[in-house]
Amino acid sequence: MRHKKIVFIPAIIIAGLFLVSFGLNNMNDIPILWEISKLKSAHLPLVNKSIEVHPIAEDIYKKIPERTAYKTYPFYMPGREPKGYYEWLLKQEPELVFDVAKLKTEEDWIKAGELIYEMPQNFDRFIDSAVNMEELQGMAAFMTSIHMPVSKDGTIPFFQIVVRKKGKIEVGTFACGNCHNKVMPDGSVVKGAQGNYPFDKIFGGGLLANIQESKMADSAASVMLSQSFRGLFGAPWIEHESQEFVKKPEYKRAIAVLLATVPGVMHRHSSTLGAPTAIPDLFNLKERKYLDRTGMLLHRDIGDLMRYAVLNQEMDFTNSYGGFKPDTRPDSVLLKRYTRFSDAQAYALSKYIYSLRPLPNPDKAPAELIAKGKAIFEQDVCIDCHTPPLYTNNKLTPVLGFVPSKEDKTRFDISDICVETDPTLALYSRRGTGYYKVPSLIGVWNRQALMHSGYVTSLEEMFNPARQKDDFIPSGFNPNAGQPFAVKGHSFGLDLNVEDKKALLAFLRSL
Repeated sequence: MRHKKIVFIPAIIIAGLFLVSFGLNNMNDIPILWEISKLKSAHLPLVNKSIEVHPIAEDIYKKIPERTAYKTYPFYMPGREPKGYYEWLLKQEPELVFDVAKLKTEEDWIKAGELIYEMPQNFDRFIDSAVNMEELQGMAAFMTSIHMPVSKDGTIPFFQIVVRKKGKIEVGTFACGNCHNKVMPDGSVVKGAQGNYPFDKIFGGGLLANIQESKMADSAASVMLSQSFRGLFGAPWIEHESQEFVKKPEYKRAIAVLLATVPGVMHRHSSTLGAPTAIPDLFNLKERKYLDRTGMLLHRDIGDLMRYAVLNQEMDFTNSYGGFKPDTRPDSVLLKRYTRFSDAQAYALSKYIYSLRPLPNPDKAPAELIAKGKAIFEQDVCIDCHTPPLYTNNKLTPVLGFVPSKEDKTRFDISDICVETDPTLALYSRRGTGYYKVPSLIGVWNRQALMHSGYVTSLEEMFNPARQKDDFIPSGFNPNAGQPFAVKGHSFGLDLNVEDKKALLAFLRSL
């Protein structure tokens, strides 16, 4: 026994050294986030290939302050918070929650990544030292007026309460959950989904309120909007009416377009006014070859997802597009204006995103109907683009008016099918590659905005042939703001009879 113990103790030491070494190797395996060569090699060419995308230099990027991950607290619809909640928060000390030295296992990284997913980028004053009930009541009235989704426990999962200084409560915004948290009909919250925060209604409503309160003349209002839109949507090398609208917006029409968006759709930066983006869900993302609606970035490994996340949290404003910079301020100002993820934070976030899986549909149709729908799906051309098991072929589909180059065909997975939907986002924006990414149909039952700009809000509407007629008014985003707008393209399945269509939709909702 004594001999066995002597052998056993060195074995423990050796095993411990191995585990420590393994942990260090894992730390060393974290990709360098802002590696220019990898950023540029991942970025697909723009439609105009003479316009090259140049990220901000590595030495400047490294000087941008890293974000600090503070503990966050639930943000309640004012009036639904627990009694004494704000008074309790005012007594809390700031607490840091991300410590890379404590991350030992895959599960540790995923849990830490969820904290980064909810880590806000921006902080707005909320309560200083005392609770202003009148202000809270006004906030509640505004949120009610725009139909802000509220969970069953009274929280609004798109915001967080943050304490960065004792005695001061701030509202944290622009976290990943802003776009990808969804309040379900039963009041539960799904993370990683196509979110339902009303971005553009708040943005457009805020612009309108500013114009009205300032009593701006129409010309002054248009100038104000053009200054805002330049950084958000400007792409001056593109000659198209959408970019002319960005340069010289008629303010009433511009705001009407913003207010015409629906939950799950937003005019994100680098899109273009009148061609917003339907927010994707983040499920099964590890298996996807391209990132963004336009396939803007190759997804070769976790490092690419890390970089894509950083670009989408405003770092693409610092890009140069053939000399055009969305943010024209000097580097000395950018270093004060921006914050950035640490490499470890972005790595943890990406680990968490990779862990996300779709919610199964709790309300499936009868098995016989689903089986019939599956047979229709497999017999029709659906399966060519939406190939099992991911229900996407992981390819890019060229849009109307764009012909892939020989080089593109060699470098990228390009479908020979053009679905002939509206090409504006793919051709006339800073994200414009000439392609749309073929979406996965897994979890499509839980999306309220379909197609690349969210023109339709249900599968029934998607498969309604009337949507292609000139007198059609879509229930989703409508660039004509309440006037008829034909939702062209993707004609597959429109000629099915009623029973076959019912079966196909039952199958799609089972995925």
